[in-house]
Formats: sequence, C-alpha cells, structure tokens
Amino acid sequence: MLVALIGLLSILMALAAAFSYRAGLQEAGEMFDARLVQSARVLVGLVDESLADLAEHPGEPIVLHGWHGRVEGVGEALAFADGHAYETKLAFQIRDAQGRLLLRSDSAPVQAFAPLRPGFTDQRIDQATWRVFTLRSPQGWWFQSAEHADIRQELAADIAMATLVPLLVALPLMAALIWIVVRWATRSLVRVSDQIGERDPERMSPLEFSNLPAEVHGLVRAVNGLLQRLDSALARERRFIADAAHELRTPISALKVHVANLLQASNDDERAESQQHVEASASRLEKLVAQLLALSRAEQGPQAHRPALLDLDTVVSMEVEDVRALARAKGQVLALSLAGVQLRGDEFTLALLVRSLVENAVRYTPEGGCIAVSTQLMANVAMICVEDSGPGIAEEARERVFLRFHRELGTGVEGSGLGLSIANEVVIAHGGRIELGVSNTLGGLEAKVLLPLTCGTCPG
Repeated sequence: MLVALIGLLSILMALAAAFSYRAGLQEAGEMFDARLVQSARVLVGLVDESLADLAEHPGEPIVLHGWHGRVEGVGEALAFADGHAYETKLAFQIRDAQGRLLLRSDSAPVQAFAPLRPGFTDQRIDQATWRVFTLRSPQGWWFQSAEHADIRQELAADIAMATLVPLLVALPLMAALIWIVVRWATRSLVRVSDQIGERDPERMSPLEFSNLPAEVHGLVRAVNGLLQRLDSALARERRFIADAAHELRTPISALKVHVANLLQASNDDERAESQQHVEASASRLEKLVAQLLALSRAEQGPQAHRPALLDLDTVVSMEVEDVRALARAKGQVLALSLAGVQLRGDEFTLALLVRSLVENAVRYTPEGGCIAVSTQLMANVAMICVEDSGPGIAEEARERVFLRFHRELGTGVEGSGLGLSIANEVVIAHGGRIELGVSNTLGGLEAKVLLPLTCGTCPG
C-alpha cells in the first residue's frame, strides 16, 4: 500500500509538472506575443516619421547596440544598470516598402526575419528559432520585432520546476505521514489477524468487535460465521467418530465370534448355522455403517450441498418405491397419496428423511399391516405424513426416540436406533419440525413432517 501510494504520488507530481510546463508555455507565449506587438507599435510611434531621410539617402542600415554579456542565474542576477542579459534574445528590424533594411538591433540578423506580411510567424535563422511579429506603419515601413523561442521554454520550465520542486521536497514528509496514517488505520486489522492466528481447533470463540472500525465489521462477522461453522463441523466429526467407535464395537465383536465359530464348526449343520449368523451380522454391520454415514450427511444440512427448487412428490414416490419390496415381503399394503408439492431444499437429505420414516414404519408394522404415505400443501408449508397400523409409540417416549441409538425395549425389532435421529436432523436443517402422534385411520404411529417451502437455512 505504501509503495502504491508513494508511486502514485510521484506519477501525479510528474503529470502536474508536465501540465504546468504546458500551461506555462502557453501563458508565456501569450505574454511574449503581446510584448512583441507592443514593441513594434512603440517603434512605429518613435521612428515612423523620421525614417523618410534614411529611405531618401540609402546606405548601410543603422545598427542599435545593446548590452552583451554571458550571465548565469535567474531574476535580479540577469539585470544590470546598463542593460539586461536577455537583450540578445530580443531583436527588431525596420525595412522599407521594397524590403531594404533601414534599421536593426545588433542582436538581429542581416537577412529578413520573415516575409513582409502582417502577423505572427515562426522562423528558423542560423540554427535558432525566432518568434516574429510584422507590422506595417501608416508611412508604409515594415516593422518586425522578434525574440528567441527558448525564452518561452525557459519560462515554462521555471514555472514547472517551481511547481515540482516543493512537491519533491515534500515527498519524504508525505511518505512518512502516509506510513503513519496507514499503520494507524490498519492497527485493528493487525489485531484481528493476531486473534485469528491464535485460534486452534479447540478454541473457536468469535472474534471481538470492540474498537474496530465499521469497515472491518463485515469481515469480522464473516470470519465469526466461518469459525462457528467450523466449530460445528469439528463437533460433528468428533461426535461421529465417538458414535461409530461405540456402536461398531459390538457388531464387530459378534461378527468375529461367528467367524470363529464358522472356522471351528465340526459338521455341516454347525457350519451352516454359523454362516447364517455371519451373514446376518455382516448385514447389520453394513446397515449400521450406512446409517452412520447418512446421519453424518444429514447433520451437515442443506447449506452444505446445493439447495434447489425440487418436486417433493417425486422424491417421496421414488423412496416409497424403493421400500415397497420390503413391505411386500411382509405382506403389507403400502399406499401413496401425492398432492403436487414443490419446495426449496436438498434432494439427497430429503430422500434420507423419507426413506428413514418409511423404513421405520415397515419395520415396526406387523405382517399384513397397512402403511400410508402422503404429501399435502398448506399455507407456506409442505407436509409429509407417514402412518402405519403398528403398535405406535407411547406419548412419554416420543421425545426419547429422536435420540441417537435409542430403541424402546420390548419391540422385538432389530435396529440401530438411528432412523428417527436421521429424520430429525434433516427436518431441523430445513427449518421444519416433526410431530409424532396416533393415526386416526390406521391406529398406529403417525409421523408428520412440516417443512417451509423456502428453506430458512439455505443460501439464496
């Protein structure tokens, strides 16, 4: 920032000097042009009538001598009691109607300055550029006043240097002041950077807003949001690892026992029985791992994926069809009623929600029972309802069943206790709620999921 600011200042100074030089050259040209006109008119007023004798008696032109000398410096250093150092840069000529030279200054060349026609012109004479003004007097004489063009350039350069030198002198001071101001203005950023650098996975507390300029508040809020999401993600990972380590220990131990029994079987019957136990344990272990992964995915919420406007009926019907084979194997009737519902959410996690509820209903409904799945559109809310003819859930246990790995005793159904936990995580992530009750039509459990049409936690 400091290099950029000082560099830009230097460029601006150079541009200011260039514009000053150009403006000075223009102003000097206007001023000197006016002086040339005035000098010519003064000469006309002084000698116009007295030039007749010179024209009648032609001879060598009269030469007026001025002060000559080489002097360096500016201002008063160029002025003397008997003249000025710039006299040699100023000149004049007077010619008659035929162009014959009558009178000139000793600084003027012998040849004509310019063609004899009124007005201004620039001429190159003896490797020097002259600015010439030509004026014809009432008596018919031609008066030409001229000056070296480098006078104007010197004046313009002096104006530019007068503008640039103070800025160049002030540049180190401005650089120091800029450095101080930048350090003072960015001290809060340094403090915020230090706070971020001190964070570790075990301490994700938000950054402090105290004594921070308003321009940084948005950045701090964004970092705090990131820290909060990171803390939640790390907490989910720790919880997932702990749950997986706890829940996988028992089925893996059981699988190892059944494998050992299979290896030690003494006859075909024992071997077949042990093989069945191995296959059942492997299936339970596979299902438990799949549910753990599904739970981890559901905990991330739809904002971790790509929420979009989707057809809820399509999601529900696809999941119901996938589970229909399980219901058919138990002789159950699985009915589906759709109402044409669309909402914004994450298709994958909503599919997990529907599958968990329907599989739970199929698992706990007796053989030959009935299960009804329906969708309904209410005011700004989409409802998914899953009813069954099973034993239901006692009112005092309806809060406990959403806990991880919780299973009510006496159901006689194998499971991991993760189905309703997965469903609850998906509902919470979509800003909805799930209600458990008694089905008025089938007599068993009624699970109602109410979801807003626009996910409150989804971006956009």
